[in-house]
Amino acid sequence: MATMRADTIRHSANDAKAGKIMTFVGNYRECCAAIATAEWRTFNETGKFSGRFANTSRFNTFCGAAPAQMAYAQVRPMLKGFVSNRQNEFREAVQRSSLPADVKPMLHTINSREAWHQKGEVVMSKTGEIIPPEIRRLALSIWRQIRKRHRLPNARGIAPVLDDRVAKTAAPKHASSADLWATFKFKGVSAFSIPLHTNDRWRNREGKRCNVIQIVPNDAGFGVRLITDMAEAFEKSRAEYAPRSERLGIDFGLATLIATDRGDLMGRGFLDAMRRFDRQISGIARHRMRSGGKPRDSRRYRDLVTRVRGLLKTRINTALNRLVEVHAPHEIAVERLDFRMPGLSRRLNRIITNCGRAVFRAKLQDLEERFGIVAHEIPSPYTSQECSNCHYVDRRNRRSQSEFLCRSCGMQKHADVNAACTVKGRRSAGLGDKFLTKGAVLAALVRRFCERRPRSQGAAADPRLTNPHFRAWSNVARNALETQGLAVCA
Repeated sequence: MATMRADTIRHSANDAKAGKIMTFVGNYRECCAAIATAEWRTFNETGKFSGRFANTSRFNTFCGAAPAQMAYAQVRPMLKGFVSNRQNEFREAVQRSSLPADVKPMLHTINSREAWHQKGEVVMSKTGEIIPPEIRRLALSIWRQIRKRHRLPNARGIAPVLDDRVAKTAAPKHASSADLWATFKFKGVSAFSIPLHTNDRWRNREGKRCNVIQIVPNDAGFGVRLITDMAEAFEKSRAEYAPRSERLGIDFGLATLIATDRGDLMGRGFLDAMRRFDRQISGIARHRMRSGGKPRDSRRYRDLVTRVRGLLKTRINTALNRLVEVHAPHEIAVERLDFRMPGLSRRLNRIITNCGRAVFRAKLQDLEERFGIVAHEIPSPYTSQECSNCHYVDRRNRRSQSEFLCRSCGMQKHADVNAACTVKGRRSAGLGDKFLTKGAVLAALVRRFCERRPRSQGAAADPRLTNPHFRAWSNVARNALETQGLAVCA
């Protein structure tokens, strides 16, 4: 578990010292970019990145030997995270494809072993069967197509994390306006110190202080973050946490930010706030593009995007903290995250999607580390159409953004609460694999409902007869009704 936490600390470095730090950051980022380029070359040739303790001496000229090792320690997990995300997309693409059933396990094996570029034989672990060359070529083709959809992660955007070989913090020896002094030793530069001014959040944070400093470039120059190891504090909080409920189902949206199966509706009004931001952000973007510039060149545009991300993070963290406080669940079931919202521009939807997924997953990971609450992502298709009571799925069930009325059993609920109940139920109904395709989910829902209720009682009593999801079943039922001389109404 990643139990490190970073707190932003104010500094008051003078211009000369700030210039030295920014020069080092530029060199450090160039080192990261060179490492990333070399690692991608190795990956494309061998199918693997260099080992954890790779020799980084060839990158020492950028910013020194120790910083080069620190740069590699940051680049490696960034690249592995990128590959891991593409592996998930590969698995999903294979799952929803029409490939033969005996081919899919071979492709999954190649994908799980990251053997797309492997030159030697790939053997199925259970059967010992050697995967044919044509299947391996197909896997490589799928991998390349998925890989082309995404830009490689930008190593030049890394914020340096420096250990005590380069940067140290210490309390002032004499009376000073600074709470701490950070001392830096860069290659070719005499050691120097800058004053840091701590805050209550950092002072009150439990955990072990790490002698590690992160330098974060920003519009004002740079910020300083201090790192705290929370392992012992989290171990204590997990031991003290006493769950009061087994599972909590969560549905995420924008009209209602978070809804639960217990009836909680949190974050109402969030969509209105996003629409106000959308008008401002879209207006600036149109103006900048008409004048031949880029939206990111506008300080006001960047500030608005920062405010959107900040609001999203604050609302999500506050809502989840409150739910844990009220319900104390043992585990959380949440639909597979998609933060897009009709009515917002593509630009803002992209910002919300990228930021929202990262914030939500980071908070779920924090809850697992802090309290041991396990989160499970559930496939999201048809959660807004499925009745959580009888599991009948019909587009007409959801009558509006907030109203859900089942056409089969007549259950009426707030639509977002019903979706949260559905998410919770799928975890125990065998539909908890987040990689299930939309078609597979619908087929399972239709089959199970028809198994529970195989007979039609007439058009007025059975909405399946006019439901496209049940087309195959309704054709058989129509013939039976017509044979009995009963009319079928549309």
